[in-house]
Amino acid sequence: MMEKWIRLEGLRLAVSIGIHDFERIGPQPYKLDIGLRLVDHYRTINDSISETVDYDKLRSSVTTHLESRHFNLQETVIQNVVGLCFALDNRVIAVDIKTSKTSVYPDCDAVGLHYVLNRDEWNL
Repeated sequence: MMEKWIRLEGLRLAVSIGIHDFERIGPQPYKLDIGLRLVDHYRTINDSISETVDYDKLRSSVTTHLESRHFNLQETVIQNVVGLCFALDNRVIAVDIKTSKTSVYPDCDAVGLHYVLNRDEWNL
């Protein structure tokens, strides 16, 4: 069976996140990779944006939300993004999301989370 995915990779934002005092001083670099699995019968016929899942809207809603407040935990961030992805379009049946704080430790590229789940799992 063929799987159909729309991907937004390497979205870089400045996000206020963390529990430590030094993390509350200001936003820190944050990176997201977002994959949206689409229904099996997904296809475009008329080459129209209305026929597809709008990744511009995805980027905009994620950016607006993550820049709107302070988050203590990456778990909260990734769960919020999962919710935004499923709310974006009913044709999204699964998400694959990786989040990374990219400047936490000098000896690591990043520290983050990776969630892969389908709509049914999310609705539980």
